[in-house]
Amino acid sequence: MKNAKLKIAVLAIATGLFVGCNNDSESVNDTINPDQAVDNTSDVIEGQYIVVLKDGNLSEPAARGTKEAYETSMKALNKEVATNFKGIITNKEDIKATFGYALQGFVANLSKEQYEALSKDPRVDFIENDHLISLSPAKETVEENTELASRDFFPWGIDRVGGPANPINRSAWIIDTGIDLDHPDLRVNTGRSRTFVTSGADASSANDRNGHGTHVAGTVGALRNNFGVIGVAPGADLIALKVLAGNGTGQFSWTVQALDYVAANGRSGDVVNMSLGPRSRFTDSATDNAVRRVASRGIRVVLAAGNSNDDSRFYSPARVNATNVYTISNMDINERIARTSNFGSPVDYAAPGTSIWSTWIGGGYQNISGTSMAAPHVTGLLLSGGVRSGGLVRSDKDSNRDRIAVRR
Repeated sequence: MKNAKLKIAVLAIATGLFVGCNNDSESVNDTINPDQAVDNTSDVIEGQYIVVLKDGNLSEPAARGTKEAYETSMKALNKEVATNFKGIITNKEDIKATFGYALQGFVANLSKEQYEALSKDPRVDFIENDHLISLSPAKETVEENTELASRDFFPWGIDRVGGPANPINRSAWIIDTGIDLDHPDLRVNTGRSRTFVTSGADASSANDRNGHGTHVAGTVGALRNNFGVIGVAPGADLIALKVLAGNGTGQFSWTVQALDYVAANGRSGDVVNMSLGPRSRFTDSATDNAVRRVASRGIRVVLAAGNSNDDSRFYSPARVNATNVYTISNMDINERIARTSNFGSPVDYAAPGTSIWSTWIGGGYQNISGTSMAAPHVTGLLLSGGVRSGGLVRSDKDSNRDRIAVRR
């Protein structure tokens, strides 16, 4: 292993993701925040919008199956959007991104007049503000844990959901801060991984410079290799889709693009892990609709319920209820719902999310908490046999006690 000392982050709660930050997309910079996320808010990106079109108003993208094919399709769609809406958007540089598989539409900088013109355009389904989001810092302590170095360490959550089991021939799409592409305890599919961050060092690679996405990936699929931790589906094919930079900042439109990429390249039976969502009550229809479209293709989507001690109905994408979509709350080792975990009717299962050991950047390991840590347990189950109820949680916050996720 690369680190002689393995780190433990002692956190009150670690992520559902996102906290508000600067409203200038160019503020995504190279500064690494070594502290882990706690919880999240979001800020409007002034003048930047996600424009979702009614189906049939863009050409069906022809190229799919590889990262390069997807990028070719998006370039073609970008030209088509510029042509089709040239009467409204006069500067093609204002079109920041396009999508065409999960949803049809684009991201653009718009004036008030352009926004009003597009709102009246019969080709447009809806327009919403894009939002900047970021991880929030938390204090960290460091200590040695030599037990992790000596054998396949079984975190308590892995045991509770049924132990490790070999993955079926499916892929896990981790929409997050990226994954440590060189971690010796992970099998990352670098050829299919992609970053959606558009500036700074994170624009060139899906490599994780924060830690959160690597932690999620380890719970899903850390290897059975006689050192470090072991995942629910050890050796799973892990694909990193980076929508948050190393300093924790990102945009909701990047998440929509990541889901579009999955819709283009995923297969029925694959699983998407989305351990992210806003802290304050906030809903994003584009993200929610993209989740539903991906799920309609037979690709399962696992969502963190969030860490605001609130009803998950008021948060995107946790609120999405649809076939093949699973919203996950956080329980502790005593099978109690965590104090900070969201709850409510969208929740499908509770899973271990408190004091979870998993992989970290730099080849290391960390112990953190949150619904972000609960969700990948279910992702691993779906990759290795399926999920069923293994009892009911204690101390739930609503009238319906959440089912505890275990392997089918």
